[in-house]
Amino acid sequence: MLSSMTSLAATLLWQDPSTATNTPESATHVEETFRLLNAPPLWVTILVILPLTVAFAYWSYSGLTRLERPVRVTLSILRWLAIAVCLLLVFEPAFELTTYRKTRHQVHVLVDDSASMQRKDRYPDETQRSALTELTGESEIGTRTRQELVAAALERENGVLTGLAETHDVRLFRVQRKPVPIRALSQMTSRGNRTSLGDPLDLHLTSAGNQNLEGVVLVSDGRNNSGLDPVEVAQNFAMRGIPIYTVGVGDPEPPRNAWIIGPPGPKEALREEEVGFDITLRAEGLEGKSARIELLGSRDGGPFQPLATQMSDLPENGEGRRVRVFHAFREAGDWTLKFKLAPQEDESQLDDNEDVRFLRVNDERIRVLYIEDLPNYRYRYVKNGLKRVDPSIQMQALLLDASPLFIHESSDELEPLQRLPRTEKELLQYHVILLGEVPPEKIASTEEGIRQWLDMLVKFVEFGGGVGFLAGFHPDGFSQVSMPERYRNTPLQDLLPVVLEDPVWLMAQRREPKPAFRPLLDNPLQPHEMLMLQRDASLNRRLWQEGMAGFQVYHPVQRAKPGASVLLRHPFDENAYGKRPLAVVSPYPRGMTFFFATDETFRWRAPYGEVYQDAFWRNIVRYLAQGRLQRRNDLLELTLDKLTIETGDKVRVQLRMLDAELQPAVSSEQPIYLRDQQNQTEKRVLRAVPGEPGSYQGSFTMAESGAYSFVIFANDNPADTVLAREDVLVKVPDQEMSQSSQDREALERIAEASRSADGTGRYVFLGDVDTLVEDFRSRKAFESREDTKTEPIWDSGWSLLIVLLLLGIEWLLRKRARLI
Repeated sequence: MLSSMTSLAATLLWQDPSTATNTPESATHVEETFRLLNAPPLWVTILVILPLTVAFAYWSYSGLTRLERPVRVTLSILRWLAIAVCLLLVFEPAFELTTYRKTRHQVHVLVDDSASMQRKDRYPDETQRSALTELTGESEIGTRTRQELVAAALERENGVLTGLAETHDVRLFRVQRKPVPIRALSQMTSRGNRTSLGDPLDLHLTSAGNQNLEGVVLVSDGRNNSGLDPVEVAQNFAMRGIPIYTVGVGDPEPPRNAWIIGPPGPKEALREEEVGFDITLRAEGLEGKSARIELLGSRDGGPFQPLATQMSDLPENGEGRRVRVFHAFREAGDWTLKFKLAPQEDESQLDDNEDVRFLRVNDERIRVLYIEDLPNYRYRYVKNGLKRVDPSIQMQALLLDASPLFIHESSDELEPLQRLPRTEKELLQYHVILLGEVPPEKIASTEEGIRQWLDMLVKFVEFGGGVGFLAGFHPDGFSQVSMPERYRNTPLQDLLPVVLEDPVWLMAQRREPKPAFRPLLDNPLQPHEMLMLQRDASLNRRLWQEGMAGFQVYHPVQRAKPGASVLLRHPFDENAYGKRPLAVVSPYPRGMTFFFATDETFRWRAPYGEVYQDAFWRNIVRYLAQGRLQRRNDLLELTLDKLTIETGDKVRVQLRMLDAELQPAVSSEQPIYLRDQQNQTEKRVLRAVPGEPGSYQGSFTMAESGAYSFVIFANDNPADTVLAREDVLVKVPDQEMSQSSQDREALERIAEASRSADGTGRYVFLGDVDTLVEDFRSRKAFESREDTKTEPIWDSGWSLLIVLLLLGIEWLLRKRARLI
């Protein structure tokens, strides 16, 4: 009925300052319309009511011929007006106030927040480089990260965000595993350890709901490496009529990149010790090119100084090449080591040509206790070798069968031993204990004394010490050998890194002359560091396979224990577990244990003299000593649950602490410091573990990649002595960084899949991102009715006054005409 009266409505468009709102996403206005709420249909009014009222008004005065015509017409009009006003009031006139909200369409800008946005691209293509330079105003594009270029391109004055905001409600989101709203691109982190585009797009479409979303702008390199397929998700956008505009970030050309992966260790070294660092080279599109690796070092936070250089060739795509760099540190201290790969002339990315590690170099000497019963050949050559091979090794030898007047061998700096150490304090003076062919009864005269000393040896290893078990030889057969057969069913058997052979089988074996054999490297391509007698890996392999003399006797064991590493195996003697192990090393749990099945390394003297024999035993001692070397303070034990983690993951730090009285610490918390590769420290706190006195722990999220150290300082002062230190390497996942060039094809397929019937949605390079403004400029805002109010006027006093006024005028004219 209201619509039928539009010809009678007077519409006024006005803005009420008290009710109108203007926000970036919406604006409101009010329309006031005059309505007849109870009027009949329009045709009834025009064809019936209007003629009848006119006829009635004319009939009322047409018969009064005595009146002049103007008077009759005037009175008829007044009569009709009065009737019309009365009818109008019956039709219930009113003003209708309608509030409308004009809402601008939303455009959501999703920006990739994965770690690959930290990459720096050189953009060898001149067109791309020029476009980015002009857009961002950055003259050195190659020195800026992708995230910095995105921020410069999108947020610049009169840029794409400003242009879109003129016609649309623009909202920003950073994208890792899910879209997170942000106010500005400065809130980006570039720390995501995965590039997941499908998952956040799917979540975003679901969360958008009934929002007036007109388009999505996805800013990314397109390297989706986890989650849903973004192309399939983009098809869901197309069904909702929401196009996706993809903006490509990074160099879209095939990658030409070489990068370096720092060594896994060591973390500790001795002054003047030659340390080898195993570095891994990888490359894409640069295979075969010459590479220069440089080692730089900073001691105690000082300036970096060049230490060593090594040349190599870059490997083929997808492969790694190990390069070993050597250096002997002349000064003790905490060193920050920087491994740098010289950039190639046409390399596209340079931000991964450097890696950092920490190394502690100290003046500590490795103290070795070497115990034998008789002065056999092994004793003669091993103790002489340890005395001369390395000035950082101090050795004390003990022959248990010697007379009381015998002066035992030792390094020049140490006094000769007179007896076997009998207390934990005496034993903890050593880093390594080598236990040779020693009958148990020579250790102590009673069973209880033997067990007590072996228990003390177990505690020594648990405290970080290293023990080497050197199998002996007995002409009457394997079962008569003291080490290891006489130590079955003793605490020492648990320390052994091997499972002993069945004693019945051993008794059945007879010693018969056998041909000499050369031990086999268990891993010829990457042998254990204890077996590296030559710097060059190929020469070292040839030395073991062809160069050194073989052995004639060995003591068979069944197999290595779980968790142990087999270093050498017998070339042909085997059992159900494979070739029998000859050399095995294993952690237990903070120290190290080593088993060697032969006593004939003296045969290596032909034709090389003591060179390789001494180097072998030096490597054994150095490796076994690492647990004690890393334990700087016997009152503290600092451990991490992981040594290598990915960005965004947590590392759990555990500390066990004793006071000066060797009793568990009782404080509720303990401070610890996190030191980064710039030697900057940040204080953290470990909380006491309920029910475990002296134990503290804490979990920390490692957001930034790099090498970090958790450090305990004396007196809680970073300038004081380091009491304990554990390192953790935080790295971006290989799949996130190894293939990080822009995948333009993937971004184009995402945009193509999201296109609806109108054909919107397309790919643009970051340098051309401003062209997206024109794609959205013609879109109109969405208008919706917010509220409607009716203000009736038919029952007001003014309406009655008008009717009375008309009737009063008619009455006066009638009286003047003497009709009353």
